[in-house]
Amino acid sequence: MPLRAEPAAPPGPRTPRAGLLALGLGLALLLALTAAVCLGPTDLAPGQVWSVVLRRLGGTPPRPGTDDLIVWQLRVPRALLAALVGAGLGLIGTAAQALVRNPLADPYLLGISNGASLGAVAAIVLGAGGSSGLGLPAAAFAGALGSFALVWGVARRGGGFSPLRLVLAGVGIGQFLSGFTSYLVLQAGDEQQTRSVLFWLMGSLSGATWSVLGPPA
Repeated sequence: MPLRAEPAAPPGPRTPRAGLLALGLGLALLLALTAAVCLGPTDLAPGQVWSVVLRRLGGTPPRPGTDDLIVWQLRVPRALLAALVGAGLGLIGTAAQALVRNPLADPYLLGISNGASLGAVAAIVLGAGGSSGLGLPAAAFAGALGSFALVWGVARRGGGFSPLRLVLAGVGIGQFLSGFTSYLVLQAGDEQQTRSVLFWLMGSLSGATWSVLGPPA
């Protein structure tokens, strides 16, 4: 007797297509950026904000008044920089989770953030990067790469490799780098340097301008 084929399993629930998901997230990002520019010590209506933005994008001279200064010069660069920072955090978070195969992984777990902090603090204390321009971001980026290279080398020592060893190496080296960063902060003899270090470590978007959007993008 011929074997009967098993009935096909019912199709599972359909997931949103990537295009629709990207469209929805894009609209959400647009709404978030609009809200970020509208809200502040001086609240502006969305119509005012988009009027200024469209005039600027269209090459039309700005209208006299403070709306152009508040929207285009102050709040739009700040909102765009916040979006770029969020995108960078999401990207490195996804990469870290894929590398260690754990959805709880983040740059702090692998010592990447600690290395970036050490590079930036060293640049400020030693006067090699200053507080603006590309010197400070380059120092932080180099510190992040250097720390991850060290973590990777320790995790690969002996020819073996596993996500657990990578995590343990990242936690240990990250704590060591964090301690060295604190030592540099304590050794800073200038009060302004200490303030700059703490300001950078806490993070702020208040100094965002159009000229600083290129490197993070």
